[in-house]
Amino acid sequence: ALASLRVVILGSFAFLVFWVLAVFPSFKLLPIGRTAGALLASVLTVIFGVLSPSEAYGSIDLSILGLLFGTMLVSVYLQKADLFKYLGHLLSWKSRGGMDLLCRVCLLSAVSSAFFTNDTCCVLFTGFILSLCKDKGLNPEPFLLALATSANIGSSATPIGNPQNLVIAIQGKIPFGKFVRSMFPAMIVGVAVNTGLLL
Repeated sequence: ALASLRVVILGSFAFLVFWVLAVFPSFKLLPIGRTAGALLASVLTVIFGVLSPSEAYGSIDLSILGLLFGTMLVSVYLQKADLFKYLGHLLSWKSRGGMDLLCRVCLLSAVSSAFFTNDTCCVLFTGFILSLCKDKGLNPEPFLLALATSANIGSSATPIGNPQNLVIAIQGKIPFGKFVRSMFPAMIVGVAVNTGLLL
């Protein structure tokens, strides 16, 4: 059965609120950011009667949220311990020119994103790459492309690399080791092809 027109309109409005705040986090009429925007849209779906409180609660997967929270917490502590600063220095250590640096960016971002999520790697390595390119007089564009694409490819190798993998692993009841064994070869091929195209 289709939902009533009222529910469709109010549900679409709640989604629009989320979409605007997710795409434009500094939206001037409601400057609350992405996270608060997602919470606001969720609350609106319950207030508007699109979902009942029990349906809304039933759609929350606490195991996924718990693992995501734990991964992000560890990433924040490692960031405070300057791990990403040391990884950034690996990019420039005995670098032999632009092509060597590009290969290092591809490899380091792919491996890092498999364990610290692709978003974290992209945010934390961008500053190092821009600074390094400025020091060496290189155009940063291919290196930033290498970071973004390799981080996305590398994150596919583990369940904690990105939230989508986490949903697949938990709902599919796929053990961590089996997931990695299944995805690692495809990730290696993907990184190699990506590096070749960027070179």
